[in-house]
Amino acid sequence: MANEQKIIFVVDDNNGNLIACKNILMPYYDVYPAQSAEKMFELLEHIKPDLILLDVEMPDVNGYDMVRKLKSNEGHKNIPIIFLSARSDSASEMEGFSLGALDYIHKPFFRDLLLRRIEMHFSLIAYREIFSGIKNPVNEINKMLDEVAGVDDPAKLPERIENLNKSAKQLLGTIDSILDMSKIWDKNAGGQ
Repeated sequence: MANEQKIIFVVDDNNGNLIACKNILMPYYDVYPAQSAEKMFELLEHIKPDLILLDVEMPDVNGYDMVRKLKSNEGHKNIPIIFLSARSDSASEMEGFSLGALDYIHKPFFRDLLLRRIEMHFSLIAYREIFSGIKNPVNEINKMLDEVAGVDDPAKLPERIENLNKSAKQLLGTIDSILDMSKIWDKNAGGQ
């Protein structure tokens, strides 16, 4: 499944759901269950998860408000969230996605579907990080090539530099397209 043990928080007030998720995920991930918002935020003081599976209907604070609180904290705002909820209406899903959730999975969930969707999102996150890392050096190359292109040199040098510049810009455009597609995939994956 995963090459390295990713950390997943499972937040649900129903102990049966926590046990079920833990049993499904433990062979592949480090799983930290939390039965309340308070417990999740206590865990966040010591551990940074790679993903949070979050129920919407909680007794103390609902999942949407928990995400709002996470997003308001600079250290936690980029933690990926997947809602795992019995709420199956489109308005609930849209609210989850509008808050930046990667996905919205309905309960009762199927083991294999849950695992595949988590795996898919980890893959997309990894691809986005790789392409974001490639983007910075290409931007620097473009800046340097722009500077060199303006310098008076032998007659063929500016033409060659311009061709390199065009190629680098095309590569950057390709990377941007791939990043945009992965964002669209993230947004649409839960709605299918």
